[in-house]
Amino acid sequence: MEHSYGQAFVNGLWISGQEETRQEFEARVLARQAEIDAEPNELGKRNMEKIEEYENNGFTGKIFIFGRQATKGTEHGKPVVWVDVKLEAYVHSHGRSFNFRTDGYDVDRTGNLRRLMDKLRLVPAKEIPTAAGFCFGLGMFVDPLPADFSEGVVLFAGFPDHPDLAMAFNMRAGTEPDKEGRLERDTAVDAAMPAWQRALMNKLRKGRRAINGIDGEEVAEKWTELNFVHTFAFNWEVSGTRDDVFLPFMHLEMSTGHPVNAGARPGIGFLGEDALIELWDRISSSIRVRPTSATLPARLDAPPPPDLGDTTSAGDVCPETGWWQCQDGGYDASVAGGRRQFLKRGQRMPQALLLHPQTLWEKLRGVQSSYRLANPTVWTLVDRRSEARTTAS
Repeated sequence: MEHSYGQAFVNGLWISGQEETRQEFEARVLARQAEIDAEPNELGKRNMEKIEEYENNGFTGKIFIFGRQATKGTEHGKPVVWVDVKLEAYVHSHGRSFNFRTDGYDVDRTGNLRRLMDKLRLVPAKEIPTAAGFCFGLGMFVDPLPADFSEGVVLFAGFPDHPDLAMAFNMRAGTEPDKEGRLERDTAVDAAMPAWQRALMNKLRKGRRAINGIDGEEVAEKWTELNFVHTFAFNWEVSGTRDDVFLPFMHLEMSTGHPVNAGARPGIGFLGEDALIELWDRISSSIRVRPTSATLPARLDAPPPPDLGDTTSAGDVCPETGWWQCQDGGYDASVAGGRRQFLKRGQRMPQALLLHPQTLWEKLRGVQSSYRLANPTVWTLVDRRSEARTTAS
């Protein structure tokens, strides 16, 4: 079974993650910056208002503030003007990038974005983090998060070889619970259903079901489609609470019969009724409050160190002490300090200074002409020594 995450949201901000190289990340951010700069805002002025550099917890990137707009209205009987902007942020660390965006954000609250970004940590692949916080796939926001923040994410799962079956787990915390629960809504839908349609449906389960101490409502149905194929729909839902992140709105759904081609008739599932019920019970029974520890593991405090052969670019923070090698220079130019240099973790990766071969006149004058390339120098980690090599005297 494979899974993926939809965009997460926290306090009005949408967040997504992806895997890509540093070079791909930088090219994508530059293209987005040019796209924003290319058109005016709704007030007819320069679209991009501010570009902020971001660097914290091993992440580096940029924050864009743009798209200012003003809306006139009334409040308490008096005319007011609401001013908001668009926010986007892009950060990268060790092959993973995270994207933040929102439209119509209060111009006086833009600092919320940076405060949320400071909570971002990488989640090690195929590990369940033990730190308290909000997970959304490749990353997580560690606690403490403000109690009044809303947050949510959707997890999708399925079998690549059997696209007829699909699962989704939707979670939302900090939102108002629905006035009607799953059972009440299901009863209303059944009552409004035509008699001929009700005859095609067999209710397998309907009632309350607690899973690992979490009280929810479950509905499972078997349908006979017009092409005589049987499809199934399983749902388990928790209405949630407004102020308890450990009891959010939750909706787990599993359905079958999805055709390979859009618009086609429902297809025959690869699992029968008994096997589907067993699969549903095993997966749904795994829902629980994730156990956490009081302290944050070191691997979440900082991203893992780079491997030999990993690259980073000039201007980035050096992620590891050791020998780094660049490809700048060649037969007509050398690199000041050498193409292979000892750099320490935390310092800025340098832009290579290229030296032209000295002419006879330059040698006589004791000068050296130099230049730098427009593109950032790419450095590759080739030796993880913690100290620079020394030559015995």
